[in-house]
Amino acid sequence: MFGKFTHNVDPKGRLFVPAKLREELGDVFYVMIGTDNNLLVYPQAKWNAVEERFNAVSMHENGSLRYFLANVAKCEPDKQGRFVIPPLLRKYAGLSGDVTFLGQGDHAEIWDAATYEEKEAEFLSSPDNLLKALKELNL
Repeated sequence: MFGKFTHNVDPKGRLFVPAKLREELGDVFYVMIGTDNNLLVYPQAKWNAVEERFNAVSMHENGSLRYFLANVAKCEPDKQGRFVIPPLLRKYAGLSGDVTFLGQGDHAEIWDAATYEEKEAEFLSSPDNLLKALKELNL
């Protein structure tokens, strides 16, 4: 998945899945909190792998993981391509109007549009950041 798409969360908490990501995310996907006050979106196959890793961790070790799993929503878009983001997840990510939906390889991210624009502008303002990212990809 790749690309950047701007959509709007409606008053009922519904968001359109960008048309270019619908097939890749599938009929069922999972939304959870991310580490940057954003949301992570996993298609079913990738989510299955996440669950396997969680189940492989001992009960003692998975204490901090409970907060991630407690904040996961299983989502099934309607016929118009909309899905509901639960209120707690909307609050965590500060989603109330314009949002940015990003394709990120094997998953997607959802950001408050203004927050993402600020982070993107900061990153793109330094050629060193771009060079480092390209080196990490061996490009």
